[in-house]
Amino acid sequence: MEVAPGSVWLDARGTQSVGHAERGVARYVTELARALLEVAPELIGWVGLNPDVPLPESARFLEGSGKIAPQTTGAGPSEGRPSIYHVMSPGEADLMLDEIWPAWSRSSRLVVTLHDLIPLLMRDQYHADWGHWSTAWIARLGLLGAAQQVLTNSRRTADDAVEHLHVAEDRITVIGSGVSDRFSSLVGTREEADAILRSALPKVRAGFLLYVGGVDYRKNLQGAIRAYAHLPAPLRDAHQFVLACKLPYHRRLSLRTFALDLGIESRNLLLSGF
Repeated sequence: MEVAPGSVWLDARGTQSVGHAERGVARYVTELARALLEVAPELIGWVGLNPDVPLPESARFLEGSGKIAPQTTGAGPSEGRPSIYHVMSPGEADLMLDEIWPAWSRSSRLVVTLHDLIPLLMRDQYHADWGHWSTAWIARLGLLGAAQQVLTNSRRTADDAVEHLHVAEDRITVIGSGVSDRFSSLVGTREEADAILRSALPKVRAGFLLYVGGVDYRKNLQGAIRAYAHLPAPLRDAHQFVLACKLPYHRRLSLRTFALDLGIESRNLLLSGF
């Protein structure tokens, strides 16, 4: 498909998520917008943002792009219409469907980034945790039926979309979750990284096994600890388990107790925090 210069609209409001602006899906949207503006700046005409919500520090670069556009249900481009309208985060809780896919964009080619189908795959748990919002989230998956192209950040999510939503495989493109060089450039050498790590976490040992998780049900922290407990003791001693995520104090205590009950030595489980 030929794309006219300046005719792509990026709905990047996901980067303004109040509770998660510097991590998770919000950070993914930020870095994806940055990459698209670097790779094909001539094609991007607008970066839609909520004019009433501030940008997180990591997304401040958008202010210098000259492409920011206020995005609301009734406010689209002042001139012309996008040839491509890209919804970068369809699961924003504070937006209704007609705000995510406004009437003014419906003559455009619709592209949606699908991050996962976890509230659908774990529906019982998420219905209990989220209440009516779980049903609302699942209902908006109908947006994918109208999309000409679906982007996923993993092969697993692509397969889930085919199996559970019956999206045709030729409408799905796996674009992956590449790590931004903004992270790798924070330190100059491996030795510098090791020194910072030892200073922040004096109890960490070389050769550790890293798990990046969270307290959410889908992260399955207890399952990860249970799997680690199945390793032979000498292997655990050689590869300390470092669990990185934000944990309330009571959750730290319960996880440590859980690990001890499974026979994991306290020296071999390190809860690093966020």
